[in-house]
Amino acid sequence: MIRLLLADDHLLFRSMLEEMLSRDSEIEIVKTCADGESVVVSCGQVKPDIVLMDIGMPGKGGIEALKEIKASCPEVKVVMLTTFEDDENIKKAIRYGADGYLIKDMHPEVLIMSLKCIYQGMVIFHQGVYNLLQTAVCNTFLEVEKRVQIDDMVFDAMDIKIIKLIVQGKSNRDIGHHLNYSEGTIKNKITKLLAVTGLSDRTELSVFAVKHEIV
Repeated sequence: MIRLLLADDHLLFRSMLEEMLSRDSEIEIVKTCADGESVVVSCGQVKPDIVLMDIGMPGKGGIEALKEIKASCPEVKVVMLTTFEDDENIKKAIRYGADGYLIKDMHPEVLIMSLKCIYQGMVIFHQGVYNLLQTAVCNTFLEVEKRVQIDDMVFDAMDIKIIKLIVQGKSNRDIGHHLNYSEGTIKNKITKLLAVTGLSDRTELSVFAVKHEIV
C-alpha cells in the first residue's frame, strides 16, 4: 500500500485528485494539505511514502517544502505536480532531490502508474524536464551555448529559438510542438521575454529581433 500525502492549494482540484487516487486499491491518502508549511509538519507526523505536491502554493511553496522534507525526512519520496514546465523550478527541484516532476494535464492512469513506479524506486520526469536535462548535458559536452547580448539583455539558445519561431508567425501551440514544450510553458517564456525587453506584444518582439539581427 502506498501511503500518499497530497498537497494543492486549490480545494476543488485537491478534492478531485484525492477522490480519483483513492479509487486505486494500492493507494491510501493519509493526509491532504493546502500549503507547504502544513506539508513539512505533516511529513513528520504521518510519515507518508510519497508526497504529491503542487509547486505554486501560498506561503511556503512546493520547492521550499521539498528542500525541507528532504533534509528532515530523506526517506520520503517527493513528486512535484504543476501546470507547466518552468526552467528555474525544474532546476531547483532536481537540485533539492525531487523524485518526480509531473504535469497536471497528464491522464489519471498515467499519474497513478508514475506514482507506483516512483514508489518502487524510479525517478519520473515529464518530457519537458527531460528536454531541459538533455539541453544541459549537450551544452556541457559541447562547452558552448549560443547566447546573444543586446545592451544589458542576454538571450540564451531557447530564447532565440522561440523568438525565431515568433518571427515566422508560429502560434504558442506550434512553438510548443516544435520545441517539445507545453503551450503554457511557451506562453510563460514569451511573457518573460516581453518583460525583459520592455515590449508589449509579439509584433514588437519580431521587429526587435529583426532590428538587432537575432534572426
